[in-house]
Amino acid sequence: MKRIIISGLGLVAAATMTYADIHVKVAPTVSINEFPVEYSYLTEMVKTRAERPQTMKETKIPENGEFTIATLQDGASQYAIMIGDREYILVYTMPGEELTVDIESVGPLSYKVSGSQLMEDISTLATASGKILDDYRTKASGETPDVEELEQIGRAYDNVFKDYITANPESVGVPYAILHLEGEDFLNAYSAMTEAAAKSPLAIFLEPQKERVEHQVAAEKKKAELQSGDVMAPDFTYKDAQGKEISLSDFRGKWVIIDFWGTWCPWCIKGFPELKKAYAEYQPELEILGVACNDDYNAWLNGLKKYDLPWVNVYNPEEKGGKLLEDYAVEGFPTKAIINPEGKIVNITTGHNPAFFEILKEKMGK
Repeated sequence: MKRIIISGLGLVAAATMTYADIHVKVAPTVSINEFPVEYSYLTEMVKTRAERPQTMKETKIPENGEFTIATLQDGASQYAIMIGDREYILVYTMPGEELTVDIESVGPLSYKVSGSQLMEDISTLATASGKILDDYRTKASGETPDVEELEQIGRAYDNVFKDYITANPESVGVPYAILHLEGEDFLNAYSAMTEAAAKSPLAIFLEPQKERVEHQVAAEKKKAELQSGDVMAPDFTYKDAQGKEISLSDFRGKWVIIDFWGTWCPWCIKGFPELKKAYAEYQPELEILGVACNDDYNAWLNGLKKYDLPWVNVYNPEEKGGKLLEDYAVEGFPTKAIINPEGKIVNITTGHNPAFFEILKEKMGK
């Protein structure tokens, strides 16, 4: 990669400048031939989307099982080495650091990084947590996932990072571990972070994440209050594809699933087969009310036909979902709310969660 020397520097000064690289070694058992790499300065990554410069990209092709990434020299930087369609390796550098990445396997992903204590700790954490995450994905994709087992695996994943923080409170890797925690766990670890750990180059990511987590925790508390079984579901009225006004209150006396979704949401679409199965099984006691949010109107109409949705569907025209999403503590898509025949909320589930249909079955007494 071409080195650019600022004009005006003398030859002596230029000769004393220290450059460093990331040397990547790929095990013979790894069959990937191309490695896209995206990189940026950390200070740019925390800027707003409008202010953020375009991420730098290049594709590396190993020669004799190796390739080199020339590092940025004006500050702490992040490099994402893409491994296939889903996995990636994150490498963080400070100017002058010379690092080596050994990619040992990709199924599951296992690698080691040497050259800095930060990256040695991160690669150890990533490998350990990655094996647990791979196990979770495998078991979650089964036909009848064991919810209790999945929760246990989730706790084991969190404990990888909690145990590291406890054992290495002064380490510059602590912010990396904190960033993998959620909710109160994140906030507690953030509050307890030592001054030494706060000097990590990765600490720059913590403050914006803290704001998001605080918002999430507040939403989770609201969600818990909403699904206590004592709160009436906020009524709303939107139009269906034929222009007819439909209200939630129209279905009083039935069990109702409100499905907050959008054609832009792959996980929403992935859940349709299970939703159709429940709809067929529990009719006429159950009605499903699909509410399209943050969607283009024509894309929604086409989606109704493409996915052949047999239940009632309405279109929410409000920008960013409007007050409706706030009323139901919707923090992500899909979100499904179960309303009992008395019109009270008994459950709100965010994301494509296999446990949702067991919850529905239990609430309906089936």
